[in-house]
Amino acid sequence: MRELRLSASADADYQACQRRYQLAYLYDLTADKDKDSLRLGGNWHRVHELCEMKAGIVCPDCQRHEAIDHNCYICNGTGYIPADPMEAVARYLNWAYSVVPDNKTRDDWETERVTLLYSLSGHRWLYAADAERWEVIGSEIKVVVPVINPDTGRKMPKCVFVLKMDRLVRDRATGLVYVWERKSTSHPITSAEYWQGLAQGDQISGYIYGARYAQSKGWLAEFGIKPEDPAIAGAYCDVWHKPDIQPKRVSKADLKTLAETEEYCGTRISHAVDRTLPEIETPEMYGARLLADIAERPEHYFAQREVARTDKELEQFHRRLFNIGKQIRYVEKNNLWVCNLQSCENKFRCEFLDLCRSGVEVNPETVPVGYRRRHPQAEEVVLE
Repeated sequence: MRELRLSASADADYQACQRRYQLAYLYDLTADKDKDSLRLGGNWHRVHELCEMKAGIVCPDCQRHEAIDHNCYICNGTGYIPADPMEAVARYLNWAYSVVPDNKTRDDWETERVTLLYSLSGHRWLYAADAERWEVIGSEIKVVVPVINPDTGRKMPKCVFVLKMDRLVRDRATGLVYVWERKSTSHPITSAEYWQGLAQGDQISGYIYGARYAQSKGWLAEFGIKPEDPAIAGAYCDVWHKPDIQPKRVSKADLKTLAETEEYCGTRISHAVDRTLPEIETPEMYGARLLADIAERPEHYFAQREVARTDKELEQFHRRLFNIGKQIRYVEKNNLWVCNLQSCENKFRCEFLDLCRSGVEVNPETVPVGYRRRHPQAEEVVLE
């Protein structure tokens, strides 16, 4: 019997479509293409990780490899975290976007790099005053929690719930600890609908449930969180609304100003531009306009809110987690996987839609054309 590894995303996929769960988590398949949303979201997490590294400490990447890498984008071959973390961010983004993929133009690829860089700058500017409020006590913490029968207290055999917390933070004023979750979205974050969906979903419940379980078992003692301390209070969601503006045609007036002052949207452009060029914003010019837009309406791009859970809600999540585990075991044992046609193109097109419609037979040993096995996870702190 294989180990059943539940997670917020796996549970959501199972509830949306059993066939999707089977292909993604039982057969370990994913579409063989780079997904823009996942890449952008992953890089958004990574640049924040780099910003939170303490200046002057030993470079974690070089330390892990027990040798200084003179091409390391984190330390630049010094072996230590730079005083200005944005140096490491810039090097990382230059490295991550150094090779243009076949399905992108150079300007598209550079625009994505600039989007991350300027959005991060805007985020740091907006929340600079809050930096002293929070003490970051742990980052990228993976926890593996047993799935427990809520009626008997017995562990479900070979079934665990896996979560990875972006970071744990302590409010310096109250001493309370929160799970800090970063999210990126294309949905409007000023709407009540977005936050209502976030508050009602299992993801936040899973973070708080898993973190409290880890605290109760003493797994978080290395981060200064003891079992006898007040229970982890809740979760803070730090949300980034991905820019919905795109590079646009440059007006004659803006070209004239650029040619005379080398400034665009209040930002100095690093290269002189002939007033006849460019007709469309360069990535650097787009970034300047993006930063100006962030300054003008930051609430459109960023929001930080606490999402709490009552003890009753966490108890309900505990029972639901166990029930989902039992259902998946039963369906797997009896090969009762059902395709939910209502989920094929509900909000987001399922990555397995073409595979299902083609009628191609799939089994654990085969990898269909257009798909690949999921990448192995990177090294992480695992608590279990």
